[in-house]
Amino acid sequence: MSRSLDAPRWGTGAAVAGMLALLLSALAAVCLTTRADAAFTTGKCAGADIVGRGASFARDAHNVFINNFQPVYCAGTPALANVTYEALGSGAGRLSMKVREAGGPRFGMSDEPPTPAEVAQMNAGTGSEPAETDVNPADNGNIHVIPAAVGAVAPLVNFPDSCDVSLLDAESRTAEAMGGSPGSEFPLGLVRVRFSKAEFENIWAKNPAFDTWTEVFPELASDSDCNKPIIRVVRFDDSGTSFAFKDYLNSIDGSQGWLSTYVTGSNKTREWPSAVFGKRTDCAGEPNGPGSQEDLVDQLTSGCSNGNGALVAKLVGTDGSVGYSDVSTARTNSPSLAITPRANSGAAFDNDTYWTQVENGSNTFTEPTSSTNGFRTDGPKGANCQTTQFTGVPASTFGDWSQVSGVSSPTGYGICTMTYGLVFDDNSKVWGGSPAEEAKARTVKDYWENIVSNEAQAALFPNDYAKLPANVLTISRAGVASINWEGSGDEEKVVDPPPPPKPPVTTPVVPPSNAFSVTKKAISSKSGKATISLKLPGAGRVVMTGKAKVGNKKIKVGKVTLNAAKAGTFNLTLNPSAAAKKALQKTGSLKVNLEITFTPTGGSAKTTKTVVTLKLK
Repeated sequence: MSRSLDAPRWGTGAAVAGMLALLLSALAAVCLTTRADAAFTTGKCAGADIVGRGASFARDAHNVFINNFQPVYCAGTPALANVTYEALGSGAGRLSMKVREAGGPRFGMSDEPPTPAEVAQMNAGTGSEPAETDVNPADNGNIHVIPAAVGAVAPLVNFPDSCDVSLLDAESRTAEAMGGSPGSEFPLGLVRVRFSKAEFENIWAKNPAFDTWTEVFPELASDSDCNKPIIRVVRFDDSGTSFAFKDYLNSIDGSQGWLSTYVTGSNKTREWPSAVFGKRTDCAGEPNGPGSQEDLVDQLTSGCSNGNGALVAKLVGTDGSVGYSDVSTARTNSPSLAITPRANSGAAFDNDTYWTQVENGSNTFTEPTSSTNGFRTDGPKGANCQTTQFTGVPASTFGDWSQVSGVSSPTGYGICTMTYGLVFDDNSKVWGGSPAEEAKARTVKDYWENIVSNEAQAALFPNDYAKLPANVLTISRAGVASINWEGSGDEEKVVDPPPPPKPPVTTPVVPPSNAFSVTKKAISSKSGKATISLKLPGAGRVVMTGKAKVGNKKIKVGKVTLNAAKAGTFNLTLNPSAAAKKALQKTGSLKVNLEITFTPTGGSAKTTKTVVTLKLK
């Protein structure tokens, strides 16, 4: 758009004064720019070697970034710095930025984004003490929380040895036709168990009605090899992978305290329901850790060292166990979790240990990998997180990222998470303004520009990750671009103007929870009845219908309704219809498909499906 203005009729004095004012404004602008963006004296890719420390989830992502750094980002530059990444866990990554270790890491990584209180500790350098205890403000800085990559947390399974997996009901298993034929039972193929949301959350909460494989899947009861306890295998260390996993469990049942009791306590993410944290006599030096009792007492254990690799190794050696890991570590660090052909069985596959599916926010079972056979050693790689809808994303890398979540997204896989870099805006304020520190700071900036480049992001997917969503990548690039070096001079520092006042906070109306769960199934062989126990989060109406198939005919088994006045555990008794009782009298048992819908008062309905086998003597 163009516009024309009448020229002002100034006198000579006024004209000179106006020109001086414009000149002073221009000089002030130059001065501000110089101070805010003080340039590095070290050239691009000519810095010193650096170390990063943190999330094991990000280990293989940094292999991608490091492999891209020198040959692609720094192509044609003779002097090249080396970057080393120490995958010691998210807790170690956050702690590394809270202390001022002279020869230590110059950036951290965490899959659990730091809280505002933790960011304050990093900025003040007070370690685990509150930021208010800072006695050396001279080393204070401003930390950026910079998303680097997206990955999937996969549920791991070591199915009980010799247990007949073909007994599982259709909704409790996945079946891949590896040599079988459509419509068959895939005799040469692989069958993996999978858990509904309610089953999964109850197992990890150690609900007593979900302690064994036959309690979770009654259809396995006919095989005595299946009647084994479910052992939970968890991370030894404070872990962002554990945080993302608990975030998913919290989306199923928020009343369990997954993101409060079992994340914010003194042991952070190392605490688990009904598990003891203490001396590990099975670990060298007997360090404190989760699962200090015998496995069969609290049904929880862990490896004796940090990282997802230790968890995976422990799960592989623990029969009847369940666990979790990022897909990349599960595939590359412990290949026994990826499906491999049996040595002498032709098309048959080893199906004892594997990663499996979970339900996403649309209650659709999804794979952690983008391909349905990505769990195989020779299967395609790539995290199924390309369409994940992340919530709670702030406007900048200085914002509060602790509320960001990628679990239970209505699209894509159910447990996706971002891994975050922890990078200071100006290392001269934190570790001093020496030339040696400037050389390290230059490499920090170069390496993170490399991480958010198109080339490095594109290389993530073929390595079992996914690139950042476009809106998040824009935020990350802006944060990296602002990293600067002001040196040790005593020039006047430019202070950003205070932010505008925030609008009044209004409390959002939170709809009542509809996250109910099936806690127990009991049958009476004397009457043919079944009693289903439900845990409801509040008042509402429950409708349970049962259907069965007798020969080629579908029959109605029964319908039960319940009006609950408050939260609690309620029992619904299914009385078999005349047609169902007739079938029971003929065969002695009848598999019934149950559909249970809970509509909380003032809220939206939620439906879950399960199976019960009626019996009649």
